[in-house]
Amino acid sequence: MGGKQFRREGRMSKALGWAKSNWQILLFWFACAFAGWYLGAKGYGMALYFRITGINPEEWIPILRLAAEKDPKVGTKVSLDGLTDWEGKPLQLPYREKMTGLLFICGQCGMEEKLAVFYEFFQRHAEKLRMVVVYVGQPSEESFVFWRSFKDVVWARDPNLTVFERLNVLYMPRFYLVAPDRSLRYISPMVGYLWQPDRWQKELKNVEKILGR
Repeated sequence: MGGKQFRREGRMSKALGWAKSNWQILLFWFACAFAGWYLGAKGYGMALYFRITGINPEEWIPILRLAAEKDPKVGTKVSLDGLTDWEGKPLQLPYREKMTGLLFICGQCGMEEKLAVFYEFFQRHAEKLRMVVVYVGQPSEESFVFWRSFKDVVWARDPNLTVFERLNVLYMPRFYLVAPDRSLRYISPMVGYLWQPDRWQKELKNVEKILGR
């Protein structure tokens, strides 16, 4: 027993010695880790990675394409049972009088700018569409303050991730358009944070055509 403790203390002593003699490397590593976390939270991490490596993000999607094979098909019936409000009360969705625009987001998707694009889209089509935003994760106090600026938007939770799994969300943000009869009219491509706000604006023009039918 004493021998094992001695060897353990010896390894710890060596590790501490290495850390003291290589503190510059550790400092650099922590700086990179923090920068990666910050850029990822803003939705820019992978964009910078693609720019540095020269990879075309539109071609870097074999795994996404494979994962998207489990997406529900447009035209099929989908269930939104499992979504709740922030007090945990079940939401009765989809809405009977209008289309339901269901947007899944998280704190790591560059939320602010992209959410503004969807909100502008909702405002233009408020007579035909109701917007439900499902936040996945634990929001901060700043998030709650930010959300108060979005009027007439329903903020929802998916506490057991049942709808998340049922709709094969996986990479966020992801947008779904569900008719009052529960039929899926639109599902956004599985691109996650690869699309910047201007690309989402272009994609939402396709959704406008569906709403106009």
